[in-house]
Amino acid sequence: MDKSNWYASVWFVLLMLFVVLGPLGLPLLWKSSRFSKGAKVILTIATVVYAGWVLWGARVLIERSLQGLGDLYK
Repeated sequence: MDKSNWYASVWFVLLMLFVVLGPLGLPLLWKSSRFSKGAKVILTIATVVYAGWVLWGARVLIERSLQGLGDLYK
């Protein structure tokens, strides 16, 4: 593995997609030559679905927290 391309390693790209950056890691995925086009499409769809699920969960958590705070002041 060439040290100048450490950012294109499979594990680093997956870490950026699903742990750190989510959709912001997609350009890194698409610039990487270590993934086939089919894998890039599948990972793009998985990243978008995962990011949507995380955002939905965050929205639900915020709504419940605000409801709980509202109940404290009744």
